[in-house]
Amino acid sequence: MKELEKLGIKIGHYTDIESLTGATVIIPDNGADIGIDVRGSDTGSINIPAYEIKGADKIVEAIVLTGGSTAGLECSIGVMDYLNTPSIVGAVIYDRKIGKDNRPHLKDGFEMAKNSSYTNLQQGNIGVGTGATTGKWNYKNRLKGGFGISIKEICDNTYIGAFVVTNSVGDIINPITKDFYSECGKYDFNNYYNKNVKSKYINRGTNTTLAVIVTNIEMTREELIKVSELAHDGMARAIYPVHTNWDGDVIFSISPHSKNRIKLNLNSLDLVNYVGIAASDTLMEAINNGIKNAKSVGGFPSYEELKNCSYN
Repeated sequence: MKELEKLGIKIGHYTDIESLTGATVIIPDNGADIGIDVRGSDTGSINIPAYEIKGADKIVEAIVLTGGSTAGLECSIGVMDYLNTPSIVGAVIYDRKIGKDNRPHLKDGFEMAKNSSYTNLQQGNIGVGTGATTGKWNYKNRLKGGFGISIKEICDNTYIGAFVVTNSVGDIINPITKDFYSECGKYDFNNYYNKNVKSKYINRGTNTTLAVIVTNIEMTREELIKVSELAHDGMARAIYPVHTNWDGDVIFSISPHSKNRIKLNLNSLDLVNYVGIAASDTLMEAINNGIKNAKSVGGFPSYEELKNCSYN
C-alpha cells in the first residue's frame, strides 16, 4: 500500500516554474475531521472560521495551500468545482516578489484536484513550494524554501504525516555554522547582528509557513485543534524566528474517514499528547526535507549551494 494511501489522502499540485508560483491540494478519502491553529499575524485564508470551535462545519473535503497571496485563493474555487462541494479550507503564502507576479487561477485548482493521487511525493520546488523562500529578516540570510514531507509509522499500522510549505521570515539554517537550526540549538546572534545586519525593514505580508498534519487515528475536531497547537512546537524548533508579525503561519490537522482509520484505546488527553508530540517531530523533519530538496531560484540559493559555500 502506498504511503499516502495509508494516511487516507491524495495530493495534487499546480506548478508554474516560469512565474515561480504554484498550489497544492490535499484531498482526504471520504472527508476528514479537522482542527486548525493559527499562529502567524498576517494570515490569508478561506473558510477557517467555519471549522474553528464555534463553527458549524466539521468535515472537510480538501485543504488548499496556494501561492499568489490572497488572489491565489481563486484556485480554491476550482477545487470546489472539481469536488462539487464548498467544504474546503485553505491558506496562502506570498511569493509574488520572487517570480512574475502571477498566481494560481480557478482552472489550475480544478486540474490539480483532478490529477491528485496517492503517488505525489515530490518535494522542494513543487506546487505551493515553487516560489517559497526563507531567511528574510534582519540578517537577510536568504535560502530557497519549498514543499516538504515526512511520514512516520508511530506504532503498528498507525501513521502521522506532515506536509509543509516553508516560506518564512526566519532562518532554517544557522547563518554561522550552516547547520539546520533544529539540529544545532540556540546560538548567540549579538556579534553577528552588529556586523551583518543590512536592514531593519522586513516586507510585510511576504512570508508564511503552512502545514497539514495527517493521521489515520480516529480523532475529533477538539482533539485535532490541540494536535495543531502542539505541532507548532516543531515549527518553532525548525525556524528562527517564527510566528512573527510578518508571517501567516497556520497548521491544519486532519483525521480522514478512510478505510485505514484506526481507533486507539487511549483516553482523549493521552491520545492528544501522543499524536501531538509525534506531529511536532514529524513537522520539524518535513520542514528540513523541503529545504534539502529545494533548488535555487531568483537569488535564493539552495541548501546544497549554501552548504558547499558557493553562496555568501
